Amino acid sequence: CPNREHPRCPIRSSTISMQRCFSADSLVTLSNGKQKSIAHLQSGDALLAYNHKTKQITSTHLITMLDFQPHQFAIFKQVTTSTGRQLSLTSSHLLPTDEHDYVMAKNLDIGMNIYVMNDDGVMIRETISNLTDVVKQGYMAPLTEEGTLIVNNVVVSCYATINSHYGAHIILAPMRWWYRLFGMSSNEMIGIHWFPKMLYEMTNALIPSIIQK
Repeated sequence: CPNREHPRCPIRSSTISMQRCFSADSLVTLSNGKQKSIAHLQSGDALLAYNHKTKQITSTHLITMLDFQPHQFAIFKQVTTSTGRQLSLTSSHLLPTDEHDYVMAKNLDIGMNIYVMNDDGVMIRETISNLTDVVKQGYMAPLTEEGTLIVNNVVVSCYATINSHYGAHIILAPMRWWYRLFGMSSNEMIGIHWFPKMLYEMTNALIPSIIQK
């Protein structure tokens, strides 16, 4: 849009800072090695993830969607690796790197190494060759028990906005406990899940320094 504040513009500036997700055209790797559209994930799906303690690929389950917006537009940081792999995620989303631990997408640089899963299902490092901003329709934010997942064969965190993957994992622990006690979420929700929305507001009020807007 020439003017993002125009009421007909689908990517108004007032909404951009609230998006903390992956693009709706992303593919998530299941524990059986197959890929599934991020838009079609169901609570309880068995997915592949990254265990930061062992630094190995592991299996996890999808708890719910932190945010599910199939029709809204968003600006994404499109990350391209040296082998041509591409991932579109919002600027405050976290992903692990080999030298700087978890980094927000907006702080990535060309030449940095990220973790990807190759065709043999082995996690390897690949170098970022290009970074661009793109506009796409639809965005989703899956939450897994492990706090990570594999999107477009790239290892990523489930978390954004909070500048620490480990801090976000601790903050969202009550949500994992909730679903262990009461079961998985339904998949009919559109928008931001009430639980992380409440936790975000509490964190923003109590320790705003860890929030990246």
